[in-house]
Amino acid sequence: MTSSSNAPRLLQPRSAPFDWGLAMGLGVPGFSAHRFQANSASLSRIRHFTRRTLSMWGRRSCADDVTIVVGELVANAIRHALEAHSDRHGWLGLMNTASTVICAVQDPSPDRPSPRAAAADDTRGRGLLIVGELAHDWGYSLHGSAGKTVWAIVPATTARFTT
Repeated sequence: MTSSSNAPRLLQPRSAPFDWGLAMGLGVPGFSAHRFQANSASLSRIRHFTRRTLSMWGRRSCADDVTIVVGELVANAIRHALEAHSDRHGWLGLMNTASTVICAVQDPSPDRPSPRAAAADDTRGRGLLIVGELAHDWGYSLHGSAGKTVWAIVPATTARFTT
């Protein structure tokens, strides 16, 4: 008779939220992801990560536009999703394609992003309008109660250096 303490324990699968990283190609060349939280240093680290990643990909020519888009999307996730869920985190995914850089920001809030018309003296409220101007296209995917992914496709060119 075998003791139950010596029997192997079988792990049971558990439900997990949609894995947008796998859907975008996590683990393949041209994909990079970074986790962030709702704190004052997160946005700075995300911008640094974005510039470093684009530099490694030879995408310096679009680095300013992509960094601005990423900054706006992450700032929105921090302000509108993570502040209400301080125990949670968000993810930034960057994907390098032949002619674009795809930016995807996943957060725990199921609330849809909503561009708004800011008044001339407003100091906030223009982020998604800026994303719309710099990106070729942008949108979002809802993941039920697990949150959403807001994405933007930014035109990119390979930096060419002449001597």
